Order: sequence, then C-alpha cells, then structure tokens
Amino acid sequence: MLNMIRMELYRMVRMKSFWVILIIVAVMNVVTVALNDVITDSPELQQAIEAAESEKDDPVANIGMSISMKRNDDGSYGFLEIITSAAKGMLCALFIGIFTVIFATADFNSGYIKNYGGAVKHRYNLVFAKAVAVLAYTVIFFVLFIISSCLGVYIGGHKIVMDPAGKIFEVLAVQGVLHVVFAWVIMALCLILRNNLISMIVSCCISMHVFAALYSLADKGLEKLGWKNAAISDYTVSGRIMKYGIDSRNILGSTLVVALAFAVVSALVGSLWMTKKDLV
Repeated sequence: MLNMIRMELYRMVRMKSFWVILIIVAVMNVVTVALNDVITDSPELQQAIEAAESEKDDPVANIGMSISMKRNDDGSYGFLEIITSAAKGMLCALFIGIFTVIFATADFNSGYIKNYGGAVKHRYNLVFAKAVAVLAYTVIFFVLFIISSCLGVYIGGHKIVMDPAGKIFEVLAVQGVLHVVFAWVIMALCLILRNNLISMIVSCCISMHVFAALYSLADKGLEKLGWKNAAISDYTVSGRIMKYGIDSRNILGSTLVVALAFAVVSALVGSLWMTKKDLV
C-alpha cells in the first residue's frame, strides 16, 4: 500500500500539468487584486455587477464564473474574504477538478496501469492510493492559493485584516474537506467513465454553475409538486462549497454530513468499479 501511495505521489509531481496548473493559479492570483480594484473603482462595472446580482433567481443568468472581493472602507481586505470569494465562486474547484481528471485518467489512457494493476492483490488499494495523491494535491493547491492571494494583495498596495484564528481554521478546514471530497467524486467519475473528455466536461460544468442552474430548475419543479423551499444544491458538495463562508457556522454539521456521504459513496463506487471491471 505504501509503495502504491509513493508511486502515485511520484507520478503526480512528475506530471507537467501539476506544475503548469499551480503556476497558472499563482500568477492569476497575483493579478486578481489589480483587476478587482478596477472593478471596485469603476461605477459602470459596479452597476453591471449589481444588475447581474439582481438576476440571481434566473438559473441561466448564473451560468459562468464571477468572483469579486469586497474591500473594506479603509482599502484593506479581510483574510477570509480573499479566500472564500474564490472558493465559493468555484474557482478552486475548477482547477482542482481539471488536474484530478488529468491525473486519474493518465495511466488508463497510456495503458500503464495494466503493468502494475495486475500485480495488485486488492485493486481497491489503487483507488485509495490515487485518493491520497489527490488529497495531497488539494492541500498543496490551497497552500499556494492562500500565499499567492495574500501576495497579490500586498503587491496591490493593500493590507490584510486577519479574522479570528478559530474562524480561519473552521472555514479553511471545511472548505478544504469539501474540495477534497469534490476531487474524490470527480476521480470516481473518471474511474467509471475512463474518458477524460467527458469527465472534464462534467467537472467544468459543475464549476461553471451549469449544474447549479439545472438544480434551480429542478427545485421549481419540485415546489410545484409540493416540496416547499426545495434546494437540491444543499445536498451536493458543490452546493456546500458555494454556500459555506464566514457566517456559515450554523450549517457546519450538515455540511460535514454531506461531505462524508459523498466521500463514502465515491470511495465505494470507485473501488467496486475498479475491482469488477478490466483495467483497460
């Protein structure tokens, strides 16, 4: 087992996409504050954002990705505001999902998995090893994301106001768990489909709120059938990622339950599929 985990970790850091995605994210975050300042200081852009927010009940209008950090009156930024604005906007999930698809399907596409998969007594160990590697990538991604975001704030000439340590730990821990589970769900999808194109499309559609729009349409249908205040997204990992922020402690327990449920289901389904199906 340890050898498989080391192999997956070694394969992960040797992939060009591992470094390319991290570099893109780091550079992007450094320039994000400058772009956010342009938006904040432009009345026209602010009116456009307010107009878009007024249409938030329209599922189609919410498709895409819009991230805007709120600046304090003195020009400073709250630490959690910097992180959660991108996390709740599904920006982190987008890049994590892209790498997960590339990583999970790479050895299937090359046929390399057949060289070592046949020698493994229990194939579900392969799933566990990949899951550990994806977890490690998510942690690395978040560390780099936080550092580069803070660097962008300082380069932009702004200060960062730190939130209470307990609140920082809570929000970062919950968002980290949710993103890890999101990556595991995408990984299980890759193991089942073994098609990087379809898996990539699904991952990007989730991150770009296409599925959220479909959930909203389904909610309206369920309300007509008698389910008052239907909210399918509340029972999904992506929905909880978009919802959990600074003032979300009252949904901490239910969020962890949703994360646990999806983690268990993705592990069971992925392991079962890997055990029952041919490796190529």
